Order: sequence, then structure tokens, then C-alpha cells
Amino acid sequence: MATLSTEKHVRKDGTVSLTYRVLVGGGRQPRRTIRLGVIPTAVATEAKRRIESLETAKATGTSIDRPTAAWVASVSDMIHERLARVGLVEPRKTNESETVKRSSRLDEHIDRYIASRSNLKPNTLRNYNTTRRLLLEHFGRDRGVYTVTAGDARDYKEWLRGRYAQATVSREVKRARQFFEYACDHRLILDNPFKRIKAGGQTNRKRKEFVDHDRIERVLEACPTNTERLLVVLARYAGLRIPSELERLTWDKVDWDRGRMTIEVPKKEHLDGHETRVIPIFAEVELYLRQAFDEAPVGSLYVLPQKYHEEGNAYAAVVRAIEKASVQRWQKLFVNMRASRETELNLEYPAHVVCEWIGNSQAVADAHYNMVTDADFEKATSYPAQNPAQTRAINRPQKWSQRKKTAVTPAKQKCTAVYVPPRGVEPRFSD
Repeated sequence: MATLSTEKHVRKDGTVSLTYRVLVGGGRQPRRTIRLGVIPTAVATEAKRRIESLETAKATGTSIDRPTAAWVASVSDMIHERLARVGLVEPRKTNESETVKRSSRLDEHIDRYIASRSNLKPNTLRNYNTTRRLLLEHFGRDRGVYTVTAGDARDYKEWLRGRYAQATVSREVKRARQFFEYACDHRLILDNPFKRIKAGGQTNRKRKEFVDHDRIERVLEACPTNTERLLVVLARYAGLRIPSELERLTWDKVDWDRGRMTIEVPKKEHLDGHETRVIPIFAEVELYLRQAFDEAPVGSLYVLPQKYHEEGNAYAAVVRAIEKASVQRWQKLFVNMRASRETELNLEYPAHVVCEWIGNSQAVADAHYNMVTDADFEKATSYPAQNPAQTRAINRPQKWSQRKKTAVTPAKQKCTAVYVPPRGVEPRFSD
């Protein structure tokens, strides 16, 4: 039978507290202790009675009575766990999401989200890790996901604004919103704290720069081999994404007869119909591409050697050529080369054709690629005029109301009356 007893505990300040405990078992079974804590004597006595009922039901293999079942359902998780530890009840089946919620720190949640994304591209993984680093730097590694509020999210955005440009702030807020939306899907939180935080635009016009032909020609002259020259023209004149599209460009995708190349697009391979695109072999590319084909060893698969496929090698090769050519390096090295090509093509071909060749939408092209160049201003201000409308605008006479009046009205002369006396009459003068 169960036995109720007390334990005396002396605190550091000298005061004494009594806690209740129930001893169960006995006979051939070892005695086990169920500590109830500091509770009233009546509550401890009732607990001892219910525990005895549980012991009896277990020994006889019968069901527990209704009052005892209600008591078991009402006790705290701590007491219930102690009853289960001695074998009197079955462990409670806790809600899995609640367990994760209590143990899910911010760093654990982000790691769980990144691990759930299959087939992440290297650039995407690097970007996720950047967002992870910033979130943990601001909120702390041990911060619980469910403790982040909308106010905390707003403070995080302001913290980013003090360190980065608007485009970077917008990108990081959107990724943070994505991380916390995953927590909503798993019912770790009821509402996404970043849901109502406006991210803002991701266009940074200050970093847009048109890479003109003169600079590219000087860079090509500084390249030591045709392989590096081909790398430059594929980025500048073919508009390839470097290195993702370059590393999958093989000779079997070059159609010399039709003057076309098939480009695999890893960035959009998850979108049906966007896995590849076909572009012309532009005149600026063909010379270097044919020379590379003639110099390639027999059985070569890739257009450029695999060393340029590795992270950073293509970038480093172009930077070396720029420094050797004594050309000022432009921002966003490969992105601005690709954007410069799309800007040029838009002057010669319809927009839907250019977007098909470059591999983006018109909205993306207008926001991140198309630029106004110095040549546009020179064309607009060049004389003589290039079309009849401009000629008429230049030679059109002014309206009569706009002309300066040149006619001069004669000034009014002052008229003076002169008295002429008749002959023989002398004029009289008053004193």
C-alpha cells in the first residue's frame, strides 16, 4: 500500500519547508518515491488515496474508477510524468508541435528549414546562410522562435537599414519572412511577425553601370589566352549567367549550321518550360567560339575547361584581366555585363525577343537590367535632326503672337498755339 510521508528542507535563509511524498511498492517490489512538492495536507492525502487506487488497479488488472481517472487527467505534467515513471499510468502523448515549440530555438529552426529544402543551388544556400547569420546576430542564438514579435521584426529592419543599402534590406526582410512562414506552417507560431513589414524595393540604381565596348576591348587585349577572352565575350555579348550557365555549356549544344546555342538554366530548372533557352551565336562571340573549338582537345565535352566552373575562378580570371588592362573595375561584375548586353539588344530587337534570349521577364528587365546610356543622350542631341518631325520643329516659324513687335508708333508732338496779328496791327503785350 502507498505511504504518505514528509521531507524537511532547510533553505539558505534558515527557514524550513515541508514537502510531501508518496512511497509505492513494497513486498517483492522495490519501494519507489513519488514526490508531490509543497502542497496542502488535504491535497496530499487525496493524492495518496488516488495513487493507492492506481496501485490496486495495476495489481488486479482492472480499470481505474472514474474519480481516479479524472484526477489523473487533472494533475500537472510533472506529477503525471512521475506516476508514469513508476509504472502506474501511461506517458502522456504530447503534441509534437508543442514539443518542438518548447525546444525550437531560432538557430535550430533555421537549420531545419534549410535542411528541408532539397536541391538548393550553391548561391541560394550561401544567401540563406547570410540571412541566418544576420538573424542570429540580431536576435541571439538561443532566442525562441515563438518569442519574436512584429515589433521585434520592425526593429530588425531598422537595424539592417543602419548597415546596408535598401536593396539588401529588402532582400533580407523577405528571406526572414520566408523563414518564419515555415514556422507558421508547422504551427510553431500563430502569426508571421514579418507579415506586415514592408520590405521595399530591391532595385539599386547606384550599382547599375553600363560596360561599354571600349572597356571590354581593352580587357580582351589583356587576356592571356583565348579561353579567357571567350569567358569575357560569353558574359558580355552572349548574356550568360556566370558561372551557373557557363558550367553546363557543352559543345553538343552549339549548332554551327543554324548559328544557335542551347543554354541550360539551372536557376529556373524547377519551372516547367524554362529549363533551357536558345540564343544566337552573336557575331561578337563567333570568332572566339570557333577558335576555342579548333583548339579544344579531341573528345572535349565542355566549352570552357572545368577549372572555370569552380566557385570564384571565373570571377578571378576577369578581375586579373581588368587590372592588367588598367581599367576601372565596375560593380556587380557579371550582372552589369549581362545587363549591358540586354540594353543593347533592346535597341535593335523587340522586347519579347530579347527577354527570350536573355532569359528574364520584361518586368525584371526594366527593374534590374535596362539602362539609359550616354549614347542615348548623344543620339537625342545630335544635329541635323534625324526625322522630318524634328526638322519641322526646328524650322517652324514663330506664331504672330510670339514675335516681338518691331513697329514703332510715332511719338505725339507737343502742339503750341501761336497768335499772328493782322497786317498793320501791332501786338499788345500785357505788363
